[in-house]
Amino acid sequence: MKRPLPDVLRRGLDSTIANWPVILLRIAESILLIGIVIVSIIAAVVPAIVAAGLSKDEIINSSNPPEAIVEWMIGHLMLFVWMFALAFLVLGVMLAIHAFFEGGATQIYVDAERSAKRFPAPNRDAFSAFSVDRWLAGGKSSWWRVFWLYNWAWSVGLIFVLVPLMLTIAGLVLISDTAGRVVVGCVGLAVAIFIFIPIAIVVSIWCAKAITICVARSLPARESLRLAWRAVRDDVGRHLAVAVIAFVVSMALNSVVSAFSIPMSISSHHLPSLELFFTPVRLASSVVQSMVSAAIGSWLIACFVSMTEES
Repeated sequence: MKRPLPDVLRRGLDSTIANWPVILLRIAESILLIGIVIVSIIAAVVPAIVAAGLSKDEIINSSNPPEAIVEWMIGHLMLFVWMFALAFLVLGVMLAIHAFFEGGATQIYVDAERSAKRFPAPNRDAFSAFSVDRWLAGGKSSWWRVFWLYNWAWSVGLIFVLVPLMLTIAGLVLISDTAGRVVVGCVGLAVAIFIFIPIAIVVSIWCAKAITICVARSLPARESLRLAWRAVRDDVGRHLAVAVIAFVVSMALNSVVSAFSIPMSISSHHLPSLELFFTPVRLASSVVQSMVSAAIGSWLIACFVSMTEES
């Protein structure tokens, strides 16, 4: 039997609070992924660009700066191939790490929901199910399936975005007039962004639902995506409502935190060190915003688990 939306939100919140260490693990994941990006840029991208040697003076002193930039890019084509290959590899590693963390977190919420179902009117303590061993077991058993789940879902979604981009590229090739190219490029990019926003929302909800099914029922990625699409289609109201409410709550809480930190970011000509003085406060604000995002993401998954485990 389907639970009312308020009951789904309450159970998801109870599960999130009862298993609060999952939020800390999500924050640790964010720090780890940011560290990987920074190390990749410092260790590989920056040295490669510096070694290629395009200086500001070369551009300014050139009689045709755009042509100089184009010639430099053509002359260092292998550099861009290397950067693309590195980005592809780093993105794959980051996605695999995220899949592990997501699989482990979902396993905890599945265990919590199944534990609470044994009680007619469960309290918050009934949802307590976290253990490091169980989290590791969930991540280990499902990360590969969740990894491919993300790849297939976003590949399908991005097809709709690539269509206007390919048409835009074709238009840029066929049109020789500079003004026409600018118009085609701007319109094509705007259309692609306009399409990407709803596609991103749909794919995000689809993936979240598929992950809960994948972990709860130990199903392959494609089967989880198929069942998730059918589940969301048949119950689009509750799934969309949960996602929208989570987004609105996240935006509201982050706006409140930002409201406190904005005055600390205002610098004064007479007091140039004022902004530096408030740096700890702004760093604390960033940490709080990360905690809010991690908590809301956990709440969303816990709610989807609650709907998946209804039967």
